[in-house]
Amino acid sequence: MMSSYNLRRREGVGGFDLLLIVGLAMAPMTELRIWKVGPAELLCAVWCARYLRYYFDGGVNRPLAAFWLPFYLTLTAGTLFCLQFYPSESSGLGGLVTWFFMMFLSLGVYAGLMRRGAGDILRILETTCFVAAVWYIFLLVYSRVVSPTFFGARLWYARVRFTGGGANPHQMAILALGLMFVSFYFLVRVEMPRARRAAHAVSAAAFFYILFLTRSATAWMAMLACAALGAALLVVRGAKAARANRVAVAAAWTLGALGFILGFVWLFDRFMAWVSADPNGMGRFELFSYIVDPLRKNFLFGLGDGTHSNGGISEFHNTYLEIIGMTGLVGVIIFAVFTVRIFLSLRRDPYLLLVPLALYIYGLAGFGMRRLPYWALTSFMLALAQKLPRKEESGPPAPARGEAPRLGPGGAA
Repeated sequence: MMSSYNLRRREGVGGFDLLLIVGLAMAPMTELRIWKVGPAELLCAVWCARYLRYYFDGGVNRPLAAFWLPFYLTLTAGTLFCLQFYPSESSGLGGLVTWFFMMFLSLGVYAGLMRRGAGDILRILETTCFVAAVWYIFLLVYSRVVSPTFFGARLWYARVRFTGGGANPHQMAILALGLMFVSFYFLVRVEMPRARRAAHAVSAAAFFYILFLTRSATAWMAMLACAALGAALLVVRGAKAARANRVAVAAAWTLGALGFILGFVWLFDRFMAWVSADPNGMGRFELFSYIVDPLRKNFLFGLGDGTHSNGGISEFHNTYLEIIGMTGLVGVIIFAVFTVRIFLSLRRDPYLLLVPLALYIYGLAGFGMRRLPYWALTSFMLALAQKLPRKEESGPPAPARGEAPRLGPGGAA
């Protein structure tokens, strides 16, 4: 658990930080891009360029560098091999540019946030949630009242799935999924006035509704799994705070586990019916079966970024199979070590785990690692974990009206 932490602002959210906030909020709007550069990429790149030089300062924990440098070299080796022997499957320079930007973004966001205190990091996150919620509710209303497009960017996919200006609804889904759990974190872990608490409740509800409109079975699967984990964390915290009967808590967990085991077949049937309802659901399993193809071609380094499923004409639509296909055995090992380091870094506050865990679960049937929100939000969680106090202290007094939020061991005031 963490100690009390006063988040009283000294400078507040500065004008320059609005570049990162607006850039992250606009990340799904990929149809506004020219080649690979759109408003989101440009704004985030400018913000990161200011701070990236601080990343390699002494005394900074660098879990991202331990991942990115060897991973990108492995990806490059796989890409060169693919261009030489299987050029039709490679995305070539475009793929390497995309991954270089993701590396630049994650290192830059982490470096910039590590220059701040926990209060500043939380305020930037909070503002991002509010800006994104207001913006996409506005676009949703705009699409119903004015036009289904915004400056040429489609707001709906096939007229039934909300994209928020993206080429497909999954770009919208991954941002809504991540920010919904960010607002959940504020609700359960940050002390603040009732008005701000109500604003986060509205924000979480807005992202939940947007997630529903994307009709992404993958994102819903991630949301339900992490919501269950969040509920379990609240039960455990409540039991500890009230010093409840541990036998009763253990009995409840046992009954829950027993119910899951006995109902597994029913749950599995319901899950398959749910997947089948997704227009692309069952087709994903067929794409997964082609994973042996890139392994046969280059077991060690993979084939780099590209389309390596279905005879080289499709993506796997699975983060972990894509990593296998892109970077082979070497890349899988690098990614596995990185994953362990992420979860070890975030264990100081289990509620921080919900955001990256949701994105990891999303990866079972999507490729969130190629999305800007994946790396920005992961960097936020890593930096925040670094800044949280290490020792538990007594909870702080409730903040006065209008006072900045404070982070405490009990979370909500």
